[in-house]
Amino acid sequence: MDTVKIALEGEFAGWTAELRKQVTARILLDLESGDSSRSLNAFSKLVVTHNFKGLDGKPVDDVLDAPVDALTQTLEAWGKANQPDPK
Repeated sequence: MDTVKIALEGEFAGWTAELRKQVTARILLDLESGDSSRSLNAFSKLVVTHNFKGLDGKPVDDVLDAPVDALTQTLEAWGKANQPDPK
């Protein structure tokens, strides 16, 4: 399985997540659906490992229990990491 490791910045410095590089058509459709619930559930299927914390500062098992800003930063970094190489 091909993955990419994402290191967050700013208030989430030190948080990391490993995400799948490849997605299924269904996950892509859900990510781009415009429906927050579908998008977040699809995003959670990409996450292989993480060290995210909840609002209380304690580690979370389910990535969806982490702050939305951390998830947004992770998804944006994943998208940038999956850009085609312009060679």
